[in-house]
Amino acid sequence: MVKIPPIANLQNVTSNFMRQLLTLIIGLFWTVSSYADCSGNGLYVFPSGQTIRQNSIIILDAYAHSQSIIGELNKRHHIYLKSGDKKVRLIVKETCIGQFDLTQAIMTLEKQLEPGLEYELFIDSLPKSESLIRYNDKTKEYEPIKYTVVAGIDTDKPVLTSTPNEIDKSYALFGCGPAMSVNFNFSVKDSSEVIIKTTVKCIKSGVETTYYIQAENKQISVGHGMCSGAFTYDESNDYEIEFSFMDASGNLTTWTGKRIKFTKPTDELWDAWKKKK
Repeated sequence: MVKIPPIANLQNVTSNFMRQLLTLIIGLFWTVSSYADCSGNGLYVFPSGQTIRQNSIIILDAYAHSQSIIGELNKRHHIYLKSGDKKVRLIVKETCIGQFDLTQAIMTLEKQLEPGLEYELFIDSLPKSESLIRYNDKTKEYEPIKYTVVAGIDTDKPVLTSTPNEIDKSYALFGCGPAMSVNFNFSVKDSSEVIIKTTVKCIKSGVETTYYIQAENKQISVGHGMCSGAFTYDESNDYEIEFSFMDASGNLTTWTGKRIKFTKPTDELWDAWKKKK
């Protein structure tokens, strides 16, 4: 995720700061279009690439008013991949509820996909206000969500080559509220896209929240934007976190050892930046 520069490096932020703020508004957790534009709905899908293996998983994120769709998948809203007359139903295996206007469903395939075919993702009976599309960086246009299937079954787990460590925090005030995150770096090897199963626990309340988030530039941003996000921070200061790494076929490398302890971002970061500006 794109971050507002850390307090330890405030003297270098001026030239890039406004661009980073804009990017943060555009989206904190997915590299497709915006959660943080404060619109009333939105559906977003992982994997975000153009190809998948025969045993791929699909993760559907729903923002704001679209969250109700998650609970109705394969009830009111049947979800499946289709290529010509071939249809493969998606089965919801896990649902994660974020702390700020985000909900997601982690789904597996009813049966393996056929190699070489192009499948399109469909959700039946969507309201007119909803659209199941994504932005293509190459064509600069929105288009249906389609995947070409690469032959083979992927059973290899991601290999973690560098344990996550906290690198900095960010905090910014906007008209609709603050955006804040705690940022961690990591390094992992896999033949496909990787998404991070992130669990945050508030030490004071004991409340735990789990959500699958995508990283950017080998950094995991844990928090929320102006209008939505997987994690929020209350009046408590102390938290702990663990990460498990899952690839686009559902192979999971689970966290081992003690969780990482950290403190929440505060508005002191914002005040310090304004003083330096």
